[in-house]
Amino acid sequence: MILYRPTGPEPVGVEGFTTTAVHPTRVPECVARSTDAQSLLARVAAASGEAVDELRLLVSKVCCMEADIATPSAGRYRTLHMQFRTSHDLEPPSSLVGRCLQNAVNARDIELIVEKFRTRGHVLIKAVCEGADEAAAHKELDNVIVRLEMAMTSFCVGKPPVMDRPTGPRDVGFWDPEESDLPQYQGVSAQPR
Repeated sequence: MILYRPTGPEPVGVEGFTTTAVHPTRVPECVARSTDAQSLLARVAAASGEAVDELRLLVSKVCCMEADIATPSAGRYRTLHMQFRTSHDLEPPSSLVGRCLQNAVNARDIELIVEKFRTRGHVLIKAVCEGADEAAAHKELDNVIVRLEMAMTSFCVGKPPVMDRPTGPRDVGFWDPEESDLPQYQGVSAQPR
């Protein structure tokens, strides 16, 4: 058996893709899926405070929700242990992902969820960034949230129920014949004649 061993080092960038090395405590694993999220968190990496911690949580939550929705697998949910924050969540992220995978989310829910993430993220960016970094950070946050919105609209929205409408022009729907061979009910709750 002959093994192939390269004689020299591989040239950098031959593959056509790169992955930024991330710090595991400041940047969770889900952020590795999005270059915009990596760039946004790199802008605030040197800063500290409650606003920065909440921004990191929000960005990682959005990325993990997008990962769980877009690539469901038999493994664990990435959002299972994500913290619930009233300032940017309408419901726990894991229950939202569960509803999403069951196609139990309507379009209005998606609009409300995305708008709350976007609004809170922009408030946090204003508190943390300044100048040109702020404008670039707003754009990167919008790109991250757009990915989540596309994943949710692609995989979460189920068909609306058609319980009281016929499915087509030849469908009888809830048609009742005028003549019936059933006798009139004569019990206690019968209508008087």
